[in-house]
Amino acid sequence: MGDVQKAEELPVGAGTEKQPNTAEEQFDPAGLKALLRFARPYRRTLVVGIGLGLFGSGAALAQPLAAREVLERVGQDGDLLQPILLLVALVLGGAALSGIQLFILERSGERMVLGLRLTLVHRLLRLRMKEYDRRSSGDLLSTVGADTTLLRSVITANVLDSVSAVVTLIGAIALMAYLDWVQLVSVLVVLLVVGLGVVPALNRIKTATERAQEGLGQMTAGLERALGAIRTVKASVSEERESERISAWARTSYVAGVRSIKLDAIVGVASGLAVQLSFLMVLGVGGVRVANGSISAADLVAFLLYILYLASPIIHIVNAVTQLQKASAATTRIVAVNDMEVEPTIGSAAPMVGEAVPLAGAGDTAGSTAESSSATAPSSEPTVPFGGPPSSVTFEKVSFGYRTDVPVLREVSLHIPAGAQAALVGPSGVGKTTILGMLERFYEPETGRVLLGDRDVADIPLKELRRQIGYVEQEAPALAGTLRENLLYTAPATTDDQLNAVVEASRLGALVRRLPDGLDTEIGDRGTQLSGGERQRLAIGRLLLSRPRLVLLDEATSQLDSVNEAALREAIEELATGCTMIVIAHRLSTVAASDVIVLMDHGGVRKTGTHDQLMAEDELYRELARGQLLSGDHAVTSGSVVARR
Repeated sequence: MGDVQKAEELPVGAGTEKQPNTAEEQFDPAGLKALLRFARPYRRTLVVGIGLGLFGSGAALAQPLAAREVLERVGQDGDLLQPILLLVALVLGGAALSGIQLFILERSGERMVLGLRLTLVHRLLRLRMKEYDRRSSGDLLSTVGADTTLLRSVITANVLDSVSAVVTLIGAIALMAYLDWVQLVSVLVVLLVVGLGVVPALNRIKTATERAQEGLGQMTAGLERALGAIRTVKASVSEERESERISAWARTSYVAGVRSIKLDAIVGVASGLAVQLSFLMVLGVGGVRVANGSISAADLVAFLLYILYLASPIIHIVNAVTQLQKASAATTRIVAVNDMEVEPTIGSAAPMVGEAVPLAGAGDTAGSTAESSSATAPSSEPTVPFGGPPSSVTFEKVSFGYRTDVPVLREVSLHIPAGAQAALVGPSGVGKTTILGMLERFYEPETGRVLLGDRDVADIPLKELRRQIGYVEQEAPALAGTLRENLLYTAPATTDDQLNAVVEASRLGALVRRLPDGLDTEIGDRGTQLSGGERQRLAIGRLLLSRPRLVLLDEATSQLDSVNEAALREAIEELATGCTMIVIAHRLSTVAASDVIVLMDHGGVRKTGTHDQLMAEDELYRELARGQLLSGDHAVTSGSVVARR
């Protein structure tokens, strides 16, 4: 115990381990129900595995009786060949059955983990945006990785093999009663005393595992957070601070993990001690009973063999209870995914956790058809070309807040005619980006309606809605992969001629010619090998390929120089001749060229009009214009703007 205590004396920042809460540590029946639901798709294979285990248990239980028969024939000078052959057959047959059972259960465990991961990935990609806002991506990654791995033991021999272990235990006790009930009573007393001492440790394992997994999830989240902004971290000389923050969670997980290991060790030692004490008890009591003629020496040997056979099922059962406690902790985190809201169906529904998914190529044979017949598979439909006339955009008294106590939009009403270019302007934090998010249905209005044409966006299937919209975010994120893959992300059926034309229109031609593998060059995780301006040009190229009916630009050219910005604006405006465009921009020249300018303030629409109208009628707009809308663009003041059309 001294080594464990020393190991727990951690550096500053390790976090302190809370005292166990008895109410928290009781086994949760809901966790067991969830585990049974996870295992349901593989029930046929599991029944086969458990059946093999039962046959193996029967062979094991028969071995001491066969050994007793050999001993009795030795004493009677009888024929030994038949009982020896029977004993050998029982030993070999039991070993073969155990090996096959172990393979089947281990494979089913791997399949269950794979099925859970596929389901979680499929579901997590379809959560509502507010769920991503509430949970860190690192914590979600930990649920898919670490928590599902922890569940593997539930299907493997550690737990399901306990079914045959229980049968073996009951059978051994019955045969021991048949051989000598007096010694059986002494054995059961020993097991009962030791078992009562182990129960408290079993109850605490779940809580220790929950804390270890929570710490692991927070550590993953912290590391993902730091790596996602690694340039900022390094520029701020904050490596040490981030390292300490992440290390604190790692130490929290470590402390809880050590506590779980300590409890495991107590349970394991107690299990072995129970068998050893029982063996010694039988040697003492059995020796006396052999001496006074109550039982034969052969009966004593058979009884001792059954004591040895008790060790394996007892250890299996104790391990099963321990693993169920740990699995219950992981199940709690996995099942929590079911409580997260998902978006309405986009192509294929997001299955609930525990539903089966097809495991194509998993190499399973037994029961594979049955296991995947009711599954819901993720689909990858080809992108349908966009088209159709531009749509008007209308907000009718829309209110929304990311938090219930902090409203962002307050009864916003506005109308943008079909085919118009509109600009959203106003001080920072007034809800401009939120307006675009409402159009994409990243968020739903708390009150009011958002209309695309004459249709409420809430009534338009998400796939149909988002295929009509081209959206370029302010950060213009890129995905790990090649430049070609990123450009074709929204329009994979694009021809090479179309792609090359868009590369030139989005001012990416010089970059492509400079890269070693051209369009097939890897651009790094999050596009780290591209500059901010190159990522924005990439996002606009993606937009040009998608040919949407509604274009949403959130500071889409903020990181471009004036030459590239002007050229790209021309390309976008050429695209926009057949669609409606809503722009958030800080360059006055971009805003002033818009057909409609929506001036926002304090979460509402302050005024709508053209540049000249707002310059003449609104003091806030004049202040923003005099400050060049926060960007330093001095090309436009008042009355000098030529409209786009």
